Amino acid sequence: MALIHLQLHRWLEAQKSGAEEEETQSMQELQALLTDENAAEITRSLSADELETPFGLEGIRRWMNTDPVQASRWIAARPDATQDQTGTVAQGWVANNAGLQNFLDQLPDTAWKQNFLQEAVSQMSAKDPAAAVKLAQQMTPGNDQTSLMQSAACNWVANDPNAALDWITSVNDPTLREQLVVSAAQSYALSDPAQAAAWLVSAVKSDEMVKESALNIAQSWVTQDPPAAANWVSHFPDGDTKAAAVGIVSKYWQAFDPIAANAWIQNLSGPPTVPTN
Repeated sequence: MALIHLQLHRWLEAQKSGAEEEETQSMQELQALLTDENAAEITRSLSADELETPFGLEGIRRWMNTDPVQASRWIAARPDATQDQTGTVAQGWVANNAGLQNFLDQLPDTAWKQNFLQEAVSQMSAKDPAAAVKLAQQMTPGNDQTSLMQSAACNWVANDPNAALDWITSVNDPTLREQLVVSAAQSYALSDPAQAAAWLVSAVKSDEMVKESALNIAQSWVTQDPPAAANWVSHFPDGDTKAAAVGIVSKYWQAFDPIAANAWIQNLSGPPTVPTN
């Protein structure tokens, strides 16, 4: 143990002096001393500065391999727990989430729990967005929760659109539901822009949300099917949104088929109507 603390002291000094080669060699030697068997004891002996080093984070990771509950509780109880340490704990649970919900149920509702949920949802979002959503629902409502739910919804709709749309439409909070629809529709537009456009217009009542998302969908749609995107945009009500959408479609379309694009622009006319697919 004394050797480890001496080596960590040398590493910290090398880091301060900018001696990268010595710093790298020292850390490699240190990490070679860590095993699953000694990780818990060594990690608990580290000072706050030592715990925040790559060695300390690796110690947490190794401890999580053998006893995730105790490792997590130890970090959770530290008033000086950092984002990197919490993220390492979350990474361990994401890699093997058996028992995670039971751990959360027993965890006091503290600031650390919210930080942990945020890290876990963020890491799980791409791997298992449905599970990420369940974790996000346990967060305190607010901007952080909404942002993470939107990210998970985008990943989910790309992998399993039916399940994602079923979940989004079941959300009781109308404001949150519309925010999720807007995010998911823009993601869905990459694979099915026509359906994404129809869903956006039918599910979102906020004009501002529809306008912003409509432009993003037009951007995606025109790269896949310029005439279809142009037809959709032509039905927008006259105004700034339609002008911007026309600009997006025409700029892309003119690069590939200027005759068709110019003919469409010249024929844009008619009474304002609501956007449809």
